[in-house]
Amino acid sequence: MPVSRSKRAANNKWDKNNMKIVACKIKKEYADEFTQYAADKGTTVNALLKEYVYKCINKTD
Repeated sequence: MPVSRSKRAANNKWDKNNMKIVACKIKKEYADEFTQYAADKGTTVNALLKEYVYKCINKTD
């Protein structure tokens, strides 16, 4: 079932106030290799990076 417009708006507002994107530039070939690594592990690039950041700062989700 798709998310309603009002729910999407509420989610976007919460994200804007509480979340931040952390990014870096890497060579395309390395990004492709990392994407494949994540897929091979049955996860996503985002999940792996988020886990690493939290580990570095001793936080949990």
